[in-house]
Amino acid sequence: MRSPDSHTAGTVARRVVAAALVLSPLVGCTTDASEPTTVVFDGETYTLEGPVSCVRQVDSRLVINAPVAPKWGGGVPGGGRRLIRVEMTEESRLVVKSAGIRINSIRGFANDPAEMWATKADNAYTINGRMPAADGETQAHQFRIEVTCSVVEQQFHDVGPPPVGAP
Repeated sequence: MRSPDSHTAGTVARRVVAAALVLSPLVGCTTDASEPTTVVFDGETYTLEGPVSCVRQVDSRLVINAPVAPKWGGGVPGGGRRLIRVEMTEESRLVVKSAGIRINSIRGFANDPAEMWATKADNAYTINGRMPAADGETQAHQFRIEVTCSVVEQQFHDVGPPPVGAP
């Protein structure tokens, strides 16, 4: 026969385990342990320190942000604006849909998959390409981004019940 104390202890233990299972996807996968992200922009090399966020979206696109922006709990040591954002798909090959770079006053954005390519080895991605000249500039920019995604968070979406009258 069990004592009332063992019943209470068992209930508390089950609740703790249930809470850990529910919260672990939210807490454990949002950012990677920080590995440096290397950016080469027009021949100049920059190293970005800070956590990396890699999220597989519902539509299967992979979105990489490095370092994680302050509004998501990250930041740039020493201040300044230094970040990259890459969006790609992994079909039969990697297809870079867009890439953005901002390193203090240097910035660029590209969304032409024909001008960008990527490779992957283990969890490390290398994204290369050409960004068009910004307003007031005369030359396009060459870039390379080397970033590691040790953890890829899966974004889930609650689709809800089917519409009324759906088969």
